[in-house]
Amino acid sequence: MKHFYKILQGYEHERNITIREDELERAYGLFMLGGRWIFSGGPVDGKNIQTIIEDYHTTMDWNKEYELGTDDYEQLSQLGVDKKMKLIREKAKEKVHYLISTNQQNLIGKNIEIPELQKSNPITEDIKKLGEKFKI
Repeated sequence: MKHFYKILQGYEHERNITIREDELERAYGLFMLGGRWIFSGGPVDGKNIQTIIEDYHTTMDWNKEYELGTDDYEQLSQLGVDKKMKLIREKAKEKVHYLISTNQQNLIGKNIEIPELQKSNPITEDIKKLGEKFKI
């Protein structure tokens, strides 16, 4: 299953764009450091990013105009999609924080493994367990 996220840039629905999971690091890099980038969903100026959230509609191939209800969130929970996507987002955020704090900004968005973050990282272990449990 491919996972998608939304970059929220304002209160107008049209200003929010959907990005792929592999673009998540770059999005957090822009959010924290500023700059501009053209994502698969469109261009973004880092100073306009308000937050980055899970895009369940695109991930589950649901109609974007449909407002999610209790049954939808229950389905996401039963499938483990909600937890897995949140963990992936947290891992990307943690990685970007680490790269900035160690002066390795040039690696943001490259989606390479960082050995220092792999050692007994509970977020990474949780993602692996969820993937095995729910086969996602």
